[in-house]
Amino acid sequence: MDWKNEADSTAVGEGAAKQDSARGAVPKTVFTAEEARASGMTEYQLRHRWLVVPTPGIRLWNLGDPPWREVVEAVSSLTGDHYLSHSTAARLWGLWLPHHLEEDWPIHVTGRKGESGARRRPGIQGHKAELDDEDVVEFDGLRLTTPERTWLDHATQIKDPVWLVAAGDALLQRSNGPARPAGVLGENPLCTLAEVDAVLVRRRRTKGINAARQARALIREGVDSPAETLLRLIIVDAGLPEPVVNQEVWLSPTLKRRPDLHYPQWRIAIQYDGRGHGESAQLNSDIKRDSDFTDHGWESVKAADDVYRSDGARQFLERLRRAIHRQTRVASTVTVV
Repeated sequence: MDWKNEADSTAVGEGAAKQDSARGAVPKTVFTAEEARASGMTEYQLRHRWLVVPTPGIRLWNLGDPPWREVVEAVSSLTGDHYLSHSTAARLWGLWLPHHLEEDWPIHVTGRKGESGARRRPGIQGHKAELDDEDVVEFDGLRLTTPERTWLDHATQIKDPVWLVAAGDALLQRSNGPARPAGVLGENPLCTLAEVDAVLVRRRRTKGINAARQARALIREGVDSPAETLLRLIIVDAGLPEPVVNQEVWLSPTLKRRPDLHYPQWRIAIQYDGRGHGESAQLNSDIKRDSDFTDHGWESVKAADDVYRSDGARQFLERLRRAIHRQTRVASTVTVV
């Protein structure tokens, strides 16, 4: 069942006007039948004409697309030994996802294999798996798989290995980096590399383990955005050395900068200037940043949104190779002198 299309938009105006005392009993848009009864809602009211039953045990007011987070909370609160998982947990943890999973329905739930099993209901994608205590957590009132276990399970959903690396990088963002999106769980970093390795050892026979192991070799700590991940992998896939990720560089005893990526051996800073960098304040900051590098003998190589297209990637890599050639010659000349 497609919950997003379940509600009839033509009923919004009329339905909002007819929710009478039943609406007042449980002010949430999505709630469990158990919550409704505890709030004093009668069985008759639970059969209100403007209530939808997307899956047994859950009610929602027929006012349009149901709020995803409220649906997730309701599913999590249903009785049973089950945990939000896969892309549902990934969205809650704020992992970087390909577009087709950013609004993924239905809700993914994993139950312990051999015990509760998978929760099989309309609108819920049930899974069965071995779940150790280290694999699950209760956070902000939600029962879900841990960030590292979520990433491993996610390997069965992400077909593009680049995005599996990006999701892994999202686990290890630096604590003093950009603010996390509103509404997601946890703080950066969500886990450690040691915890990622531990879950790979515990679940060494699980589905998706080979893809996860290959991605693990490429995930890095301190990445600020999926754009940085994709740019780094474009460089590596082209046969060039892997650049350093998001480390501060001292340009002088009193001046330091943090390029997105850089080659210390060639004094090359690689910057991703995508959407948002055209704003006045950001543009001025970028100009000052690039000037600082140039004034101290570095070369800046920029990548824009077109780097994700074959022609844009080719042009970027040509600029980067030329910069490496120039900076190699400069370094050689300095050494000779």
